Amino acid sequence: MKGMPHLTFAAATIAVSVGLSQQSLAAPAIVGDVDKVQAQVYATQGDATRTLEARGPVYFRDHMRTGPGARLEAKLDDDTQLTLGENGRLTIDEFVYRPGQTGGKLVVDVSKGAFLFVGGKVEDATGGNVSIRTAIGTLGVRGTTVWGGPIDGGFGVLVLKGEVVVHTRRGDVVLKQGTGTMIFHKGKPQPAGPWPEDRTKRAVASISFR
Repeated sequence: MKGMPHLTFAAATIAVSVGLSQQSLAAPAIVGDVDKVQAQVYATQGDATRTLEARGPVYFRDHMRTGPGARLEAKLDDDTQLTLGENGRLTIDEFVYRPGQTGGKLVVDVSKGAFLFVGGKVEDATGGNVSIRTAIGTLGVRGTTVWGGPIDGGFGVLVLKGEVVVHTRRGDVVLKQGTGTMIFHKGKPQPAGPWPEDRTKRAVASISFR
């Protein structure tokens, strides 16, 4: 009988250890779904890599990447739509969305490649904070459809709807609907203005599916 407390403590310790192990092995939260893919698209969580397919899940902190000639289109739970062009890298760094409530947050990291962002409910006029991190700086968006990516020897940002504040180490620029900017060699963003038609067409083509 004298050994019973020790055994009880040991059993409790094992139970706690098992619980922590199960918690650490739990799958990350699903934050959206894949709408479309073209060619090879992958996602990595820790040491595990999987192929992304249409109607498959998108998990929080998925490191999504596209290969040559590839495209990815995903929709988050708040109806935000993300499209990634070839040889791209995209991660959902933060996602706070409570249906019917205000004050959410979304942070998307596009470290490589061209992308198209179409804002969802988190980005509504009464919604929360939304930003896109890129190779040249951060885009603060509101009510927005925005393209960004490498083009014409620099990095471009084109606003198709809404408003975007492009923030870089060298300066900021505010873009309204129908205007864009270019950043060359990580310099100061060029003043906002309409893009040439040819550049706009090439930007759209970079995230378009065959």
